[in-house]
This record gives sequence, C-alpha cells and structure tokens, in this order.
Amino acid sequence: MKKNQSEMHSEGISENVSFVRMLVIYLLICGIGVTLLLVSFDSLIREHDKKLTTDICSLVTEKMNNSIRYMTSAAQNMADVFSAQDYEDLQELYDTLSLSQQDSSYVSLGFIDANKKIYATPTELEEFEKWGLLETADLADPISISAPYRSGATGQPVYTMFADLTYDNGKKGYLFLTYPLKEIQTMAYTESLSEDTEIWLMEAASDNIIQCAGSSTYSIGSWNNALLSMRMQIDAADENAYIQWKDKMLHGEKSASVSYHIGKETYTQVYSDIDFMYGWYVVVRIPSSSLSSAIQQFRKNVILFLSVLLVATAILFVLLHKREAAEKRVLENLSVHDPLTSVMNRRAFDFAAENYLEKGARAGASLLFMDVDYFKQVNDRFGHDAGDRILKEFSAALRELFGETSYISRYGGDEFVILVRSADTVKVSERLTHLQKKAAAIKPSDHPEEYGDFVLTFSCGAAVFPKDGEHFQELKASADSALYRVKKNGRNHFGWYFEMPGSK
Repeated sequence: MKKNQSEMHSEGISENVSFVRMLVIYLLICGIGVTLLLVSFDSLIREHDKKLTTDICSLVTEKMNNSIRYMTSAAQNMADVFSAQDYEDLQELYDTLSLSQQDSSYVSLGFIDANKKIYATPTELEEFEKWGLLETADLADPISISAPYRSGATGQPVYTMFADLTYDNGKKGYLFLTYPLKEIQTMAYTESLSEDTEIWLMEAASDNIIQCAGSSTYSIGSWNNALLSMRMQIDAADENAYIQWKDKMLHGEKSASVSYHIGKETYTQVYSDIDFMYGWYVVVRIPSSSLSSAIQQFRKNVILFLSVLLVATAILFVLLHKREAAEKRVLENLSVHDPLTSVMNRRAFDFAAENYLEKGARAGASLLFMDVDYFKQVNDRFGHDAGDRILKEFSAALRELFGETSYISRYGGDEFVILVRSADTVKVSERLTHLQKKAAAIKPSDHPEEYGDFVLTFSCGAAVFPKDGEHFQELKASADSALYRVKKNGRNHFGWYFEMPGSK
C-alpha cells in the first residue's frame, strides 16, 4: 500500500533530523580527533624544545667546564712551581709577583699562609672579609672556586680560584687568582645560537643570576633575582612548576627542565651543574618560537588542511544525503514496497541494487537469492491465507536479520532477493544460519493440531561482489546458479557461488 503525502512528509522531516544529528555527531568526532592531534603535536613540540634546550645547555656547560678546568690546571701548575721552589717568605714572593700582574689575564694574585695571613691589597682584603673567601680557600683539595661577586676594584663580576701551596719546608698555604667572570661568560656565547637564547649563571640557594648571553648586549654581566623576576611575569601554575624545578637544583640533581608562559610565548628552561663551583649552575632559556618555528608552521598547515578537509567532507555528506533523498523519492515513485510483505518489489530492488553496485559498493557486497522450500505444497495443504502468513513472517525475519544493512525484495511468489552491503561471507553465513532457526519457528496457523509436524525451510544461493560478478546481472546469475545447486542437492541449505565446483 502506498503511503499518503502526510506520512511521507513526516518521514522526510524525521530523516532530515536524523541526518543533521548524524552530521553533528560526525563533526563532533572529527573535532575531538583534531583536538587530540593538536594535543599530540603540542606534546611533541614540548619534547622537542626540552631536548634541544637540554642539548644546548649541555654544550654550554661543557664549554664552561672546559674553560674552568683549563684555568684550574693553570692555577695548580703555578702553585706547584712555587711549592717546588720552597719559599720561606711569602711576602717577598707576593711583592715580586705584584709587579707583573698588569699584563695578566687575572685581576689579582695573592697568597694565604699557614696562619691565615692574606697577602693582598687593602681592597682585596676587604673582599675576603665581605665574601668569606677564606672559607672557600679551606675547601681547596687541591682547587676551590668562589661564587661570583662584584669586584670593588673593577666594578665587574669576578670569581677567585684557590690552589694548595706548600712553602718553608712543608707549611701549607694557598695561592689565589681572581679572574673576571667574562672569562667564562665568553665561553657561554656561541654564534650559532639564536639571538633569543639566554644563558645565565645561577646560584641555587639565593636565586641570584648573572646573565652571560642574551638578546641585549647591555644586559650581559647584569645581576638579577630569578624568582622575583618570574613572579612578575608568570601565573601561579607556572610558578609552582618553576619552584619544583629549582627544588631539583637545591637537592643536587645535575640537570632538569621546566616550561612556562610569559604572555603568549612559551619558554623552555634547563639547568646543568658546573664543576668546582658548588651551588652554581648554567641555565639556558629559549622561547619555543625560536626552537620550533618550522614545526609550528607545519602545525598551522595541518590545522588548515584538516579544517578544509572537514568542511569538504561535511559538504560531501550533505550532497550525498541530497542524492540519497532524491533516489529515495524515485523509489517511492516506483511503488517501492510489495503490498503483502512490505519489503521492496522487484523493480525497486533492481534499481536500488544496480545503483548501489555501480556507485557505492567499494567495500564489496553479497547477493542472496532464496525461496521457500515446497511453497506450493504449503498453499495446497493449508490454503492461501496460511501461505500469505508464512510469507509475511518470513519477510519479517529477513528484515530483522538483514534490514539495517541490506536491500530486501520479494522477487516473485515465494522468491526473495537480498543485497547485503558487506562482502564478509562469514558474517552473512551466520545470519543465514539464524534465519534457518527463525524459519523453522514459523507456522501456518496458531493451532498445532492444524499443521502437525510442519517445518518451514528455505534454500539460498549467494554470490560476492565483485568476485562473482562485476555487474548486477552477472552477480544475480551467479547467485541463481548457487541456488540451483542447493536445490539440486536437496534444498534446506544455503551455498556460495565461489564454493561451487568449477567457479572462478
């Protein structure tokens, strides 16, 4: 029976709502996928920044440590020379060496004797008192280095190096050399580094930093407090991350990294420890825009591509929906349904099957040709009303098992044809097995005494697209051949064309 216009209009509205819902779900899933992809990108960028910054920090630290090792070796060699000469009077030695300091790379040179007497200028004596340099000298084994401090004589950052010295038949003293900090600051600079790369010397206990390299040449050698500076620029979450990073420094970990945001820029910061300068570390800070510019550009291109693809896919969905709606209207005009069983009639099925196999069956399909076994005897034995009942219930079983993914048609009399939108023969065979059980439960009436030992069976031939036929007519002929074989072998069974002897 044909549907009236009101029913068709209601179905059309319902289908449009379902399509819109499906499109929204699709776009939502795609959006989640894109979000996860971007999160993965961001994670890769962070790991890239962390690794590259760590490598740069390791390189700078190695250069600084090599420079310090060179200077400590020079200081130790100088102390060994003086010890070999076994001077009795360090004052005389100090007076002699003081005259030659003007052309040296170090700022000052002096001695400390066994009684802790310091042979130095008045200004240097004040700095020994101010910066507790005698405590650093006692750590020499055979070398110790003070923390950087600002020289009262030059006004520039300096550090003092102490080396063990023996004199006057085994008395222990120290040689000290004060160097300008720029001697190791220079080692921190590498021309290949980005101008945005900042390199600091940092004291873990106080958060004091001395800048060794950066975008502004005027800031080189400047002192600052890292934590106070950070609190003015980063939020609470990043501040906690920074404090945890500094705690690792305080607990003696040799290297660690942290990332934080200042404005819209993300920074990666890594520290590494320095030989002989206990409590002081090299810190390298680089903005992500300098490290990952190529990756960031690639990320933007990926976002653009995915956005275009998503819009194009949505447009394609809409067009396909419109085409499907148009084809459905054609099917409606062809009086789609068989009046008795409510499945498709032959003409509508042929149109739908040919159209699907021609345009949409990229993943393959299966065609099932079946008929009810000995149906004429059912009509003769139980009457045509019983026959109609069996056909209706058998059609209902077909819709239940195949309706969601198939086109189902009553092809004529007791013949049915199904086009399954799947080439998975195992799953289709499982459905046919279930159909055998459902068919066996179908009875011609509600009264057992009327049908006795009656059991409904069917025979089915199946073919796979495109293996058994590249066009609908070829596929139908293959399925029909398989059905003929099943009937010849006793009916009540199903078989695939490719299982037949001599099939390709």
